[in-house]
Amino acid sequence: MNALTIKDPADLLSFIGHTLGFWPTESLVCITLDKDKVGATLRIDLPQQPGHETHFAQTVAAYLTTDERANGIVFAHYTTQSPEPGEARPHRATIAALTGVLAHEGITIRDGIYVTDTTYS
Repeated sequence: MNALTIKDPADLLSFIGHTLGFWPTESLVCITLDKDKVGATLRIDLPQQPGHETHFAQTVAAYLTTDERANGIVFAHYTTQSPEPGEARPHRATIAALTGVLAHEGITIRDGIYVTDTTYS
């Protein structure tokens, strides 16, 4: 099997689109990693109601921890909502909850990408 090299966020986003077979919207995509090898890919709808962030994060962590060889993840947060200058990014509380739950589970977040209809960072 040929090695897949991901050097920058655009490579990762291309990999996600190819792996899923579509471009996600209002979604979180997590990819587990075992050293430098890709493991499981999870795509899940972002919560639409405030107050569900912790439950969402616990659900994501439960799925990700089934990959027993994973020692880290990368994620992409897809949203059509763009913040106005000076405003916090959409779903900030969801990502904060996820970060905390994954840290508690011993899963290292290696990188995260914020993706809108027009840009990524």
